[in-house]
Amino acid sequence: MKKKTKAFICLLCVLFFSTIAVAQNNIAGISTSVNEKTVNAVADNNLKTNWKLASKDLQKAEWLMFSLQKAGDVNAITIDCEGITPQELQKLLSVYITYDPMNLGVPVSYTVSAKGKASVLSFTPKYGAHVRFVFKEGVLKKDLLIKEVSVSILDKKAEIANVPLKERAYMNPNLPLESRVEDLLSVMTVEDKMELLREGWGIPGIPHLGVPAIHKVEAIHGFSYGSGATIFPQSIGMGATWNKRLIEAAAMAIGDETVSANAVQAWSPVLDVAQDARWGRCEETYGEDPVLVTEIGGAWIKGYQSKGLMTTPKHFAAHGAPLGGRDSHDIGLSEREMREIHLVPFRDIYKKYKYQSIMMSYSDFLGVPVAKSKELLKGILRDEWGFDGFIVSDCGAIGNLTARKHYTAVDKVEAAKQALAAGIATNCGDTYNDPDVIAAAKRGELNMDDLEYTCKTLLRTLFRNGLFENNPCKPLDWNKIYSGWNSPEHQALARKTAQESIVLLENKGNILPLSKSLKTIAVIGPGADNLQPGDYTSKPQPGQLKSVLTGIKAAVNSSTKVLYEEGCRFIGTEGADIAKAVKAAESADVAVLVLGDCSISEALKGITNTSGENHDLATLILPGEQQKLLEAVCKTGKPVVLILQAGRPYNLSYAAENCQAVLVNWLPGQEGGYATADVLFGDYNPAGRLPMTFPKDVAQLPLYYNFKTSGRVYDYVDMPYYPLYQFGYGLSYTSFSYSDLNISLEKTGNVSVNATVTNTGKVAGDEVVQLYITDMYASVKTRVMELKDFDKVYLNPGESKKVSFVLTPYQLSLLNDEMDRVVEKGLFKIMVGGKSPSYVAKDRIKDSVGFIEAKDGINGEIDYPLNFNADFAITVVSVEDQPGKDAKVANVLVTNTGNLTDTGKLMMYLDGKKIGDTRHYDLEPGEEKQFQIEVSQSNFKTLQFTSKYKSVTYTSK
Repeated sequence: MKKKTKAFICLLCVLFFSTIAVAQNNIAGISTSVNEKTVNAVADNNLKTNWKLASKDLQKAEWLMFSLQKAGDVNAITIDCEGITPQELQKLLSVYITYDPMNLGVPVSYTVSAKGKASVLSFTPKYGAHVRFVFKEGVLKKDLLIKEVSVSILDKKAEIANVPLKERAYMNPNLPLESRVEDLLSVMTVEDKMELLREGWGIPGIPHLGVPAIHKVEAIHGFSYGSGATIFPQSIGMGATWNKRLIEAAAMAIGDETVSANAVQAWSPVLDVAQDARWGRCEETYGEDPVLVTEIGGAWIKGYQSKGLMTTPKHFAAHGAPLGGRDSHDIGLSEREMREIHLVPFRDIYKKYKYQSIMMSYSDFLGVPVAKSKELLKGILRDEWGFDGFIVSDCGAIGNLTARKHYTAVDKVEAAKQALAAGIATNCGDTYNDPDVIAAAKRGELNMDDLEYTCKTLLRTLFRNGLFENNPCKPLDWNKIYSGWNSPEHQALARKTAQESIVLLENKGNILPLSKSLKTIAVIGPGADNLQPGDYTSKPQPGQLKSVLTGIKAAVNSSTKVLYEEGCRFIGTEGADIAKAVKAAESADVAVLVLGDCSISEALKGITNTSGENHDLATLILPGEQQKLLEAVCKTGKPVVLILQAGRPYNLSYAAENCQAVLVNWLPGQEGGYATADVLFGDYNPAGRLPMTFPKDVAQLPLYYNFKTSGRVYDYVDMPYYPLYQFGYGLSYTSFSYSDLNISLEKTGNVSVNATVTNTGKVAGDEVVQLYITDMYASVKTRVMELKDFDKVYLNPGESKKVSFVLTPYQLSLLNDEMDRVVEKGLFKIMVGGKSPSYVAKDRIKDSVGFIEAKDGINGEIDYPLNFNADFAITVVSVEDQPGKDAKVANVLVTNTGNLTDTGKLMMYLDGKKIGDTRHYDLEPGEEKQFQIEVSQSNFKTLQFTSKYKSVTYTSK
């Protein structure tokens, strides 16, 4: 349909336009609404001819359209005419510069000066392929003769070429930021603008304009380019530490190594909330809860940005809940689910740490691919939250708008239009740099307002960070080990992070810690001597990855015999020799099995990964022959310690019954083998807690702790509802007890929560103290429980500590049946413990939520007596003329006069018809936001500004 429409328009143009070959005035064709036969006289280079508009012609609106010989930045128009002064001409004429004759946009703001007998219209250069004059109705009461018109197109390359780079205005750091941005844009060609948005290991830069090249890296658990940087535990392991201070320190170390390698931006961290264990990218996340992801992800961003670097959190948004666990298969999430779960980390971290770039996802938002979602990328991200950085496309996401994936664009040109309209700047992929797209841009077929808007978002960031004056970026030497990489201090930090990430799930008969004096230990499995660090890992140096086998050999006494058998590969049947593994187990006092995922640097070829990007699983049975190996070794009757080295939860139902101990070391980074041995032999008391729920079977998925109540039963006919291991769970070599819960209401509406935690065992250790609430009755369904805060405390044997939390009204709030954020008075359960609370999956499920024993946690409640809500007031501050335009600008103030932070939308109606974009806001109590809204026409009776509940009308004077 679109192709037919274009063809029809082209045919009309051929029939309708008079073609003129006059190079001097840059005009190729003319059309008009009146006196067509003589209109060519205005561009025939002959002052003796003219085009006449009689006074009667000017008593209604008429127009004159010029088609330019080539698109460009129009900066002036000269009109040689009789019967009118320059002042009268300015009152009479609206001038539009447009690339699309069917979509004029708004008129330019111009000044008029006399040049001999001619009038010169001057204005800020605007890109276009057409110029349209609109003669305003009834303004001139006499005849008008136009003899000649010429259009001036800025030759940017010629203009700037003679000005030394350092002397150009935009290179002056003392000028205001917006002045520098506008000045640079004014000398950029369309090719320059498209080049700015191309991705080439970051921002490629434009040398002839002094635009700096900015180098980036993937850095979720270490500097991932080249070889030799410190490899920290994968993100899922960082989430399992539940230690904000530790992850901040790890990110600072990664930041130091980034600075050493002369890069300034990380496409990290991943703030997706992972809700399906089948998804291969679970390993890149911090877990299944928005608060955990916010706190750990926020700590990473805080640490990395403290080194003067830029972060790029991803994947915005809802990437962590794919249909069937298959990457980027949209599940159709509602706005409620998005705002309750998946937008939370991005919003809350931006409010606190102000990251300057963000990567959009392959996913959808309310049925629209994120790559073209103006609602998400402009309305929510920019307007509502105030984000003022630039947006990076996930690799190929813009091209995916075509038939390659989404079918919202017929070709890459249309895909580029959609992405630019959404404000996506850095294009990782093959769209903005496509020759057809660049050619279309030069012809004026892309929306130049969108292109300029998007370029501005990137240029502001570069100017704001002083990168034009001081750019530390240098091309990466992929064969160089940079100063400070993998330093002893960073190795120690990687080992500590790995230690704290390890989660002990089973320890029957306190078999762990093992004695270092055992006679024989069998270390078995594909991961035993092949440590897997995870996706987005740099190419390891020889010997950099310390395997579990290496760690065990280093830990035990010299008299201990350590046997090793691989048993099988990570995936497939080739090379399996389970019989040898069984024989080794039979010969040992204990068998340590290391099973799980293969996930390693993509720089290593010929390896089939089972986890990571584009490596989703249909089942959660250990891959290949690993499950068979597990069962065969367990059947020997020897004590078996299973180490799950994986990027996701697996079905460990068999292991839970048949292994004496089970622990998860995730994808533990380069020091993972040593850290695992530290836990196995008691040099470190495990304190990791599960960041994701472990199901009993894949059939239970999606399965996460913070679910909402069911309208029927919870159990299957052939399987109970409950998980194998719940969120927040993890054992220790010591024991803890909770007491003295105190809950009090403060005058501000905050709830103060204090509890005492005691180490009741004989070994020092860390406890992760977790705060949960249950909103018992509400106007909408709420989750059976929600994590609200946590802290990690170290306790010696017999030691007690008071742990304090504060719950704000915002943390107690919900989105009601009108999607308004409110706090509803009523009963809240408050629970403090070392894991997520238990429940009985039957009717009255919320009544059952809580801790059963003091060793797990303590329960309380508060009958909260207060209601909170926002109340937005709208004030029209002014409606002003825009100089040189047949348009006005309305200044509208929105103020939150309520007592709770909330979001809202502002819409404008001109004489009863909605015009312009819907504007968004997110305001704290007492906060205000002023909007400048362009009114596209000056003649109207009323302007009405409305929010969900209020309306203010402005009447034209």
